[in-house]
Amino acid sequence: MKSTVIPALALALAAATLTACSTTVSGIAGDSAGNSPGPVIPTGLDVGQNPTTLREIPPSSTDGGWIVEGNRMGDALIQVSDVDARLKIGGVALRSYPVLDGLNLSERVPDATASAFSRNNMHVGMTTTRGDKLENPTVALRVGLYRFDDAATAAKALDAVKAGAGSQRQIVGIDGVFATEFKPGTVDSYRAEGPFVINVSGTAPTTGEATGFVSKAYALQVPKVQQFRPTPASSVQTLPSDDGGILARTIYEANPPVSAKEIANNYYDLAGLVLRVEDVSDADMYRAAGVDAVGQGKTIVFRARDTAAAAKLLADRRSRADATKSTPVAVPAGLLTVRCGQYKDDGTYGCSGHVGRYVFSLSTDSLTDATQTAAAQYTILAKNP
Repeated sequence: MKSTVIPALALALAAATLTACSTTVSGIAGDSAGNSPGPVIPTGLDVGQNPTTLREIPPSSTDGGWIVEGNRMGDALIQVSDVDARLKIGGVALRSYPVLDGLNLSERVPDATASAFSRNNMHVGMTTTRGDKLENPTVALRVGLYRFDDAATAAKALDAVKAGAGSQRQIVGIDGVFATEFKPGTVDSYRAEGPFVINVSGTAPTTGEATGFVSKAYALQVPKVQQFRPTPASSVQTLPSDDGGILARTIYEANPPVSAKEIANNYYDLAGLVLRVEDVSDADMYRAAGVDAVGQGKTIVFRARDTAAAAKLLADRRSRADATKSTPVAVPAGLLTVRCGQYKDDGTYGCSGHVGRYVFSLSTDSLTDATQTAAAQYTILAKNP
């Protein structure tokens, strides 16, 4: 099972965000009667070249529409920890986000499968991958959904995958599934369901254990796909390019990594967030905060239920941080909720904070860029709480 960690993106999304801190202040000014007129923007903030206003989000392009649909497909994926409790580590670092047809597809599926999908005009895939650890896991499971024009095309793509596979085996108890071992120790399997091809890939010390993962995954995954209502292909480009301004509140990512171009400058819901968190046990704090939308650009912005929920979420994220992994650094004066630090493993810098019902997080290569971006992000949220 291929794996490539994406450090900056994973760090920005990770629940363990810099300095451990179990409390936070609101950053909201109030009068003597205790009324809160709104967030205060300190004067003289250095925001560098970053904007301080909502950014305009254009209508979805064809690719953009399919990425939105891919994020919607997160609602149709199981959480693989439901298959086995050991399968809890992964998320965004193991590509739990949409993928379009192209070179990045080969990082999700075997090369022969990627070729078969491409020949049949796969539009978008959405995957989730977890194991017992991030690097070189003993056990791991990837579940993916790959979208085609219609059921007939999905069936044709499945036939093309079979034609390119070696020896095949059946998965007992699940109709319509065929499996193979493209490499020893990993059972790779497929099933067509409507306009989707489901791909489940299990890795374990023995083929029997890997096959058990795959079988249980299908028993959970097939009903979930059947309940999902895909957007008609003819309507995908009309899908909204933002959700209530969550993406407009982020700062644009101008140079996303080529290996993760589908993750930049898009939005997703709670289901998509839960798939992306590195440790699945961290998902509970987002559920408790009522997070219903996340915008991801150069910064990541989480929309919580209200100001109190956002403050609690920020405190929870910080309380789960490993203080030994980062060194605190100074933040611009007056940004009362913001904390920044330098990660010891790779030298990058990260910041997090909250304004109103929004929590934000970011990771960059330089201290100046981190603090300027944090100041700009705080300003945008303070103007649009």
